[in-house]
Amino acid sequence: MRLRNHLIAHLEEADTECCKEKKPLLTFVVAGGGFAGVETVAAINDFVRGALQSYTNLSEEMLRVVLIHSGPVVLPELGERLGVYAHRKLAGRKVEIHVNTRVEGVSGRSVRLSDGTTIATNTLVWTAGTSPNRLLETIPCAKERGRLLVNEFLELDEWPGVWALGDCAAVPDSRTGAFHPPTAQHGLREARIVAHNVVAAIRGTRKMRFNYSTFAQLAAIGRRTGVASIMGINFSGFLAWWLWRTTYLSKLPRLEKKLRVAFDWTLDLIFSKDLVQFQEIRAPMFTSSEDAAGHESFMSRQE
Repeated sequence: MRLRNHLIAHLEEADTECCKEKKPLLTFVVAGGGFAGVETVAAINDFVRGALQSYTNLSEEMLRVVLIHSGPVVLPELGERLGVYAHRKLAGRKVEIHVNTRVEGVSGRSVRLSDGTTIATNTLVWTAGTSPNRLLETIPCAKERGRLLVNEFLELDEWPGVWALGDCAAVPDSRTGAFHPPTAQHGLREARIVAHNVVAAIRGTRKMRFNYSTFAQLAAIGRRTGVASIMGINFSGFLAWWLWRTTYLSKLPRLEKKLRVAFDWTLDLIFSKDLVQFQEIRAPMFTSSEDAAGHESFMSRQE
């Protein structure tokens, strides 16, 4: 929602006749060519180019959507063939892709790349990886790039009775000799194993090993096109996009939510994008007991 509001605000500002410097407003940079980066840059590109018909002072030549990736091919999780396909499709939709390139510096108005170029922009979306929580640094045990190294039971060898999973854990994969990726697909199954093993440790029963291989990987690359790898079979196009959406729909909780989203997606196939900014309204928050006490005092005076 924040990104959507940000894009609309920049289009609105650039469309005004008094705007002298449109370039940074109409240049959108995404760092990271994995699943998150490719899906984000595709969505941004579709959104801003589809919105141009509502802005009379803007043209497609003014827009610049850039993807920065440190590797040789985008979507490395899906292999080179699908990565090349995604690269070709995005480039055909006027997405500028820089491979083997890193972001070296960022200011309020520009992004500096490792190849020496500088991109004037007000928008940088960072999807090039995350760091584990700093709390993990306080635990004296073996780590792998900041993540807690666990055994096949998702338990810390140095700390029996302590388990780790998800983004904070480095879970060894016995089939590949590497580590399982910290994705939701793995995290959900790790949680079930940890829950079983905690109970097993208390009752003295047998623990379960974590042994899971990725069933499928899918990514949307814009304009109802996707790429997919299911049980080792690679394919792309509309069918991959349809499977991507169907999978997301199946994971939503409650039938009511599924029907609402399916209806919204159906309308999206018929009508153009809604260019309305959403207001972020939040309930009051108290940061200390003194604030809460002051609020209660104020309320009592009003009464």
